[in-house]
Amino acid sequence: MLRRSSGAGRAFTLIELLVVIAIIALLISILLPALRGARETAQSVMCSHHMKQITLAGILYAQDNQSKFWTTTEWARRVDSTNWVYPGHLYDYVEQLDEISECPKNKRQNPYGRTDGAQIFADGTVALDFDYCMVEGTQGASLAAQTIVYYIDRVEKYDGGTSPVSLTEEQAAEWLTPFRSIPIFAEESSYWYNGLIFDGRWGNLDQITNRHDRGGYFGFVDGSVERFVPHAKNNDEPLQEGTDWVANDIYVWVHAQRYKRVYSASLGRFGWINNPRN
Repeated sequence: MLRRSSGAGRAFTLIELLVVIAIIALLISILLPALRGARETAQSVMCSHHMKQITLAGILYAQDNQSKFWTTTEWARRVDSTNWVYPGHLYDYVEQLDEISECPKNKRQNPYGRTDGAQIFADGTVALDFDYCMVEGTQGASLAAQTIVYYIDRVEKYDGGTSPVSLTEEQAAEWLTPFRSIPIFAEESSYWYNGLIFDGRWGNLDQITNRHDRGGYFGFVDGSVERFVPHAKNNDEPLQEGTDWVANDIYVWVHAQRYKRVYSASLGRFGWINNPRN
């Protein structure tokens, strides 16, 4: 007579089952951070791609318009005399703009709960028309412009409060760092102030987001895109402080005078950035 093996059909003991569960939990705890990191990287790469598309659209517009970028008031949307909002110049150069205009991590959401900012993509699914804004002061920037734009480094150099209106050469040498090129577009913080002021412009006290590994993206006049980490010691985006890195921390040399803020010196002056002056 054949006998069944004494080990056949043996069930797991409770201890063995607990060991298996513990091993699975350990593997999950090891893999989840890697998966989360991969997702963050993918979102950052896609965001830089969207910024690249918008920047290249501005370059294409410039090539069709005497080598100059559009104005900050009409690049994304325009308002007529009856306050009717309609698409700006960007819409003539970018397809699938509903997707391109958003950071895949923020998806044009408003941290303050307001829903009145999306006047073009007003389909009820997003609060904002765009996560990217045009740098105030770069309206009319020429593709051939050689202006060097600087920013205050609040981490290692300037540790004061609100940056001074203008800088002497000695102060500039100590506090300023040059950008790689003229910044045209900024991934504006939805806290300060893209979620409060829906104008598509980046200037004054506006900030750049820190949602991509403590930074956000700039698009430059040469077509390049770069992640920029705000140079402030306390980079806490939801919290507004006097030492935050803001658009007023961007300067250029004004001939025979001193370094001045791009925002205040260029406000409303088309093409000023090509030949900075008082």
